[in-house]
Amino acid sequence: MRARHFVMLLIVLAGLAAYAWAADLTADDIIKRMSNRAESNSSIAESKMTIIDANGAQRVRQMRTRTKKINGLNHVVTTFLAPPEVRGIKFLVIENPNGENEQRIFMPAVPRVRAITASNRNDAFVGSTFSYGDLQIRNPNEGKHTRLKDMVLNGQDCYVVQTIPKDPSTTDYSKLLYWVRKDNFLPIRGEFFNKDGKLWKVLEVPKMEKKPDGTWLVKLTKMSDVIARRATVMEILSYQINVPIDDGVFTDRFLSDESQE
Repeated sequence: MRARHFVMLLIVLAGLAAYAWAADLTADDIIKRMSNRAESNSSIAESKMTIIDANGAQRVRQMRTRTKKINGLNHVVTTFLAPPEVRGIKFLVIENPNGENEQRIFMPAVPRVRAITASNRNDAFVGSTFSYGDLQIRNPNEGKHTRLKDMVLNGQDCYVVQTIPKDPSTTDYSKLLYWVRKDNFLPIRGEFFNKDGKLWKVLEVPKMEKKPDGTWLVKLTKMSDVIARRATVMEILSYQINVPIDDGVFTDRFLSDESQE
């Protein structure tokens, strides 16, 4: 499913609200509306990542994320700005509508650009509760979707959709549940189950805002690993849309150039 598998999701999730309250919407309809909302052609976001361990200790990281549609495909590059131990790490995702996205990471300590492969999919992204697999931009047709009973969550009327991956080898989840707001088709909760059928991760979106032009911006999100009792909170500090970004930012050359952030 494409809900950006929720991730860059939350750094760049903004789009036109779609209004539909029809009781006859199918699960496929809901997932497609959630995935296909209009988005800007480019954006730059400054954000804060807070990683919380099982004892409540916190580590804070500052990030800059650039997104751009190039030839109709989403390109996303994230640069870590602080603290010093992660400064200069860069992560690139290039959408592939026909399969696994291209994912590459540059670590100044190595230093070289490394491709993320299927064998790395379950690895933690820079120590967070997001895995590299969570950062895949997925096609909605990759899952079998079932609409469950509608619910009210945090005062919002929501569709509830269950997704079972059609090809289990492409994901580390056996089942996913989404609570999708009826007024704007943004997911405000996600539950992700491991291969044993146990609840593994919970995604919460406690803060979003509607801008004057009618678009919605996710401001705060939390991904909890309920098994390891860890969490990652992502907060958008600033967000610009339709800004000029050179295509060269989404290349290995940019990733390995430590003079550019």
